[in-house]
Parts: sequence; structure tokens; C-alpha cells
Amino acid sequence: MERLIKWSVLGLLGLVLLANGALFAAIKITQDPAPRPLDGQRIFAASRPAVWLIQANYQVAVSVPEPTLPKASQDRLTQELIAMVRAGKLSLQPAAIDQAAVNLILDNPDAYFVAGTNRIKDDLALASSGSGFFATEDGYMITAAHVVSASKDDIRALITEIEKQPTRLAEGRTEVQRLVREQSGITLNDTQLDKLIAWQGRWVDKNVTVDKVDTQYYLASGTVEAGQHLVNTGTRLSLVTAEPIAPGRDVAVMKAEVSSVPALPLATGQPPLGAATYVVGYPRRGYLEEAVNMDATVNPTLTSGAMQGPRAMDGGWTAFGTSAQVEHGNSGGPVLDSQGRVLGVVSFAIGTDPQGAALGEGFFVPADVIRETLNKASVKPAAGTLTGLYYQALSQGDFHHYRHELALLSQVQTRSASHAYVKDAVSMTQSAVLSGKDQTPPELGGFVPAGLGALVVAAVLALGTVIGLRLRRSRRLKAAAAAAAMVAAAADAGPLTASPDGVTQETVPIS
Repeated sequence: MERLIKWSVLGLLGLVLLANGALFAAIKITQDPAPRPLDGQRIFAASRPAVWLIQANYQVAVSVPEPTLPKASQDRLTQELIAMVRAGKLSLQPAAIDQAAVNLILDNPDAYFVAGTNRIKDDLALASSGSGFFATEDGYMITAAHVVSASKDDIRALITEIEKQPTRLAEGRTEVQRLVREQSGITLNDTQLDKLIAWQGRWVDKNVTVDKVDTQYYLASGTVEAGQHLVNTGTRLSLVTAEPIAPGRDVAVMKAEVSSVPALPLATGQPPLGAATYVVGYPRRGYLEEAVNMDATVNPTLTSGAMQGPRAMDGGWTAFGTSAQVEHGNSGGPVLDSQGRVLGVVSFAIGTDPQGAALGEGFFVPADVIRETLNKASVKPAAGTLTGLYYQALSQGDFHHYRHELALLSQVQTRSASHAYVKDAVSMTQSAVLSGKDQTPPELGGFVPAGLGALVVAAVLALGTVIGLRLRRSRRLKAAAAAAAMVAAAADAGPLTASPDGVTQETVPIS
């Protein structure tokens, strides 16, 4: 009997272990595979919601002194004309004299004109665009200082450059010809026009002043309609603090009128030379341009490269290089490592192509300088969890676990109304589920394999039976032992005597 009980218990234990093995196998089968290694495209997909286009609009008031002919210049011109008449080189016809006066002035305008007390005023609308990324989920953004803090000297230099553009020169020629004809009746030939336009450019370059600059900043992500459309629809942001532009540390902290936005973590330390780097931003031609030229559709891009050597900069800091291609518009965007962490912010590049797009080695301000600038603004970098959650959602899509992906994307969508990509991602994932492409494994919560409950009950009953059998056997042994003890006691006791009522009594010695 005892052997039978042992074999029954062992059999039940074997069934329980077999059931547990089935459960562990089920857990293993339903466990998610290891996420695929990060590559540039995955880093781009997960980080671009935190990278936005920044547009700075400048309303600029400029003025230039009106060129005048002082009395001394008029007297000298008169004497030169009289000398020409006396020499027989000029007739006394008024039209001939006027033409001769124009020729003398155009041969050397600087010898006759001086800056007058009146100033010619003008208003210009200028704009620049660049990139930036959020360092906190509550809306603190990092960008390059030169993207959002154009100085009066920058703007002044821009104005003189604009006046030298071929289209501007052509427009200027037409306008000057019209004014000269209306005011003097003289038509200038091409050579004279060239001389006058060249002098006008020199005059503006020498005398123009920037009197006032009003700046407004606009922000958007995803596929951005820049220019006036962004002014009408974009998110506003303000400048918190800015370092001097390159060769200064060229970092600015902005505060956007948003809440709960994806943010990127800052790296600690720099990777070795040759390590992978990824640049995310909104490249486009032109640093400062007239607003009319800013209307365009701009998309974020990814360029890949490797860490390049450091470059010592004025002010005792070090810029780091990347072979990833950067252009105007990438300024202010993040340079990421192979884990999607921010190594630094794009600042400048060495080498340009004939059209002006920077194609040489790009340089970035490292993360430790970004931290110091944030600290000056009393801002602590905190990437939060939105970007990590989005990474997790995308990894579920790799395994076609679309229901899991949808649950994670829904969390992101609920938390971040400013996420430019999650709405489309949710729609695509829902379509995948509805079309039967989902391969999400079954949930194990509350799952008990068939028969396991019965096995547990049987094991408990068997255990109860064994315990009962052992208890009954113990009682029998105890009863037998008691009987034996009584027999032994009787043998040692005195004779039995009959009581008066006929009942046999045991005589027990007092001792």
C-alpha cells in the first residue's frame, strides 16, 4: 500500500511538472522577440517628432542719408562746364549742358555728392529658418544662436548683399532710368546706368543704418509650409537666452507655447572618432532671405556620417565634427549617436558649393555646452518618456504586433497633441489590424492551461488521501501500543479480586 501511494504521488508530481513546462513554453512562445538593432532610419523615425523647423521673422527699419550736391560741389561743376564751353567742347544748348553735367558727375560721383541731413527710410521684411529640438517635454527647445538672434550687423550685411543680387540690380537699373528721365528729361545709356548703379551700391554699403528690428519666432514640425503660412498657423515661441554666435558657443534656449511634446535625451561624453552620427533637420537654401522667398514646403531629412576630429574655438570650448552632410537650415538641429541621444547642435560647416549650400565638414556644439546654457536659463534637461514610448511602439510594428503597437501609439497620442506623426501611425496600425495582418501573441494574464486546474485539484485530493492514510495508520499504531502497555501493567499488578457487587477489581499497591 505504501509503495502504491508513493508511485501515485510521483505520478501526480510528474503531471504537475509537465503542466508547468507547458505553461513556461506558452510564455516563451508569446514573449516578444528582442528588438532589432537601431539603425539610422529607426533613429530618424523616432527622433523627428522632437525636431522642429524654426522660422524667425524680422521687421526691419533702415535708413540711408540722402545724397546731396553742396554749394562747393555745384560751384566746381559750374566751373568745369564753363571751361568746356570756352574750350569749344560744349555748346551752350541747355540739353547739351545738362548731359555734360550728368557725364561729369557719373565719372566720379563721390567727388560731388555728400550725405545730407535728410534720410531715406525703408522697411524690410526678412526671415531666416533653421532647426531645433526639444530638451524637455514642457517646451524648452535648443537651437543655434545664429538661427534666432541675427544682430543689426548681420542684417546690415544682408541688406547690402540683397542689393547686389542680379534681380535687384536689374530692378534698380529700370527704376533709376525712369527717375532720371522724369526729373531731367535725360536718358542714360547702359554705361552710364552701370556707373550710377555701382555708385549707388557703394553709397548704401557705406551709409545704411539699421534703426530698429522687431523679431517674432514661429515653429512647426512634420511637412512644414514655411513663409507666410507658418506665420499664420505656426506655434509661437520666445527667446530665453543665447550664447554668442560662432566662433562663440552658438547655443540658444527657446520656450515654445506647447505642452507635452516629445523631447530628446542629451548624451554624456563624446563617442570615439569614426563612431556613427546622424543629423536630423530641415535644410533649405538661404540663412536670411526676404520673406517672399520663404514660402516653400520643407520636410525633415536625415544625413549619416561619422565623428570627426575636434576643433578648438575662441572662448575655450571645443566643437566636434561630423562627416554627415549639413546645409543651411540644418543649423540648430541635433547630431545624434547610435542610440538616438543628442551629441550636440549643428553650428557651422567648412566649405560651400557654388550655390551656397554648405557641403563640407559640419561642426556641432557638444552636449556639455548645451547643459551649461540650459543651466544658465535654470532649465534642467528632461527627455521624459514620450520618445521612448514611440520607440517601443515602432519596435512592436517590426514584429507585426499591431495591437500592442496601437496601444502604445494611443498612449502617445493621448499625451501629446503636438506629435506630428502619431495620428498617421495610429491610422496605419488600425488598418493593419482590421486587414488581418496582426500577429500579436495571446495575452497570458489569467491564463491557466486546460487540465491544469484539474491536476491541481487531483494533487490536493491525493495529498489529502495520503495524509488520511498516514493519520489512520498512526492511530492504529498508537492503539496497539496502548493495549500492549495495559497487558504489561496487568502482569506486574496484584491478584484480581471480586467486589461485593461481583465486578472484578484491580488492586494497585499504594507504593
